[in-house]
Amino acid sequence: MKNDRLGLLMIAASLAAIAIVGTLLRANQIKLNEESTRAHGVALTRALSSAEYPQADAARSQNELLRTLVSVQGDTSFAYGILVNVDGAKLFESTSQGSIAPPARMPTEPFAWFGEHTVISPGDSRPIREFFAPYIKDGQLAGFFRAGYYEKSAGLSLEQLSSLALLALPIFLLTALSYGLIRREIRPLSQLNEKMERASGAMGTDISFAEDNRNLNDFIQRFDQFISLVQSRVRQMDAQADTAVAATHLLSFKQGKAESALNSMPDAVLVTDDACIPTFVNSKIETMLGVHRGAILGNPPQEWCENKEVLAFLLRFRNGPASMRMARIEYSPHGEEERKISVSAFPLFSPKDQNIIFGTLYVFRDVTQEHLARRAGSEFVSHVSHELKTPLNTLAAYSEMLLDYTSLDEAQRVDAVNVIRSEVKRMSELIHNLLNISKMETGTLSLVRTRVKLPGFLQEIFDRMTHNAMGKGVSLDLQISPDVGSVRLDKDLIRIAMDNLMSNAIKYSNPGGQVTLMAHMQDEDRVKIVVRDNGIGIAAEDCEKVFQKYYRASNSETATRSGHGLGLYLAKQIIELHHGSITLHSEYGKGSEFTITFKAQTAQLEESQAL
Repeated sequence: MKNDRLGLLMIAASLAAIAIVGTLLRANQIKLNEESTRAHGVALTRALSSAEYPQADAARSQNELLRTLVSVQGDTSFAYGILVNVDGAKLFESTSQGSIAPPARMPTEPFAWFGEHTVISPGDSRPIREFFAPYIKDGQLAGFFRAGYYEKSAGLSLEQLSSLALLALPIFLLTALSYGLIRREIRPLSQLNEKMERASGAMGTDISFAEDNRNLNDFIQRFDQFISLVQSRVRQMDAQADTAVAATHLLSFKQGKAESALNSMPDAVLVTDDACIPTFVNSKIETMLGVHRGAILGNPPQEWCENKEVLAFLLRFRNGPASMRMARIEYSPHGEEERKISVSAFPLFSPKDQNIIFGTLYVFRDVTQEHLARRAGSEFVSHVSHELKTPLNTLAAYSEMLLDYTSLDEAQRVDAVNVIRSEVKRMSELIHNLLNISKMETGTLSLVRTRVKLPGFLQEIFDRMTHNAMGKGVSLDLQISPDVGSVRLDKDLIRIAMDNLMSNAIKYSNPGGQVTLMAHMQDEDRVKIVVRDNGIGIAAEDCEKVFQKYYRASNSETATRSGHGLGLYLAKQIIELHHGSITLHSEYGKGSEFTITFKAQTAQLEESQAL
């Protein structure tokens, strides 16, 4: 049976196709019967309903017309035709032989007077499709004409059965022909199967199947196994070849890989053996020691190392003990006192015995920036400590003075409160600047742009600085061009930048000086804001450094005024965050001018973009 499984499947498929065709023919016959019955029933009831009857002999005319139309019905399924009054009582009827018209409830609503429904024959319980239409007399509903038809059976006629048989014959013939062709085409596969069995046996694997399982599906499975076996053997041979090639080049590959990794390092690398003779150096060693790498390889450090600190550090690990661990020194090259070079030593242990050292790896790294950062950090802590200590001392002094509240007059109390408020504001601004710088450097400070009326915004800053300026004896001047309108910016951040610039201008102005805040449109889409003072000014060598974090000029005029080197740095970062720029023009002893420019999105542009 398994050998003929394909044939059985093909026969089953043929029978299924014939069954589908028969089902479709039967469904089509049912549909045609329903359409024919509906056509006859609707035509009969509508003809009776629309006929005109003489008033003198209406009853006899209706009966004759009913019998005449019933007699000409060509539908063998016709059951009856009757006229009933509105109560359902029969007035006239004409039925086929053996048929009885069942009673039925008629609709009362006008929209349902024409229609059809299904009733049951009272004699043999056969389903009847009944069609009905109204009988109108003197403009009033007088009854209904009812016509009933038995539901026809859905069997196939002799002609349809003959057509189905003629259709089934070529299907069976085509199935038999296809089966024979398939069997003939797959016959050579048995020979191929035997060859695969012999080949798999030669490779040490048996992929043969039982004799009664030899069919196309089994052959495909065996062929797939054979291909997998061949691929496995090919991979084994490729792996053996790759292993041989890898073994041949392994030593040179490892050496090249190690050297490539050391050469790609951003720091200078020096490798020495246990006698402190260099065996490898990368190209960056030349910039660190100022010696060509060719003069270093294979030569003892005494011949090429001129720095005594570095030489002593290298020789310290010559024939060093196995317990040696990483060591590190820092030195400044000759003539470059500001530059700092870090040298770290790492012992190279044997992978098999940690008590054996093959040599030492030295890493030379330029740590000048880190050194400067640490020094700047120390200076910053010193500055901040001083900046916080001074107002704290003032707060302590005035708070002690306020303890003796009754001995002070009103002016002294007000002055004490104002001083305390000023010092608290000073410390608050310092802490606020530090927090903003921290957010900016960690990437957590983001812009929240809003539409800001720039003239009113600058007026607000100007008014807030007036009290501070009056306390210093400095006058303020505000000049805003009429063409300056609304712009989009982060109002809080720009306020911090402008407060720092205005505070600096007031702080570094002398009594009687003047600070000017100006704003005008540089062109159609760029706004320019200028903060100008005629104070102590900034030296030319300091102009390029004042925007650096923690930087303060070292002249005596600057030293007498409090500051921590953060205001201008923070202002520059905020302006650049708005894709703007800030420049400085200053002359020592004559004053300074800070200019801010950034792209301004005007209200008209904002409205056009919204459209």
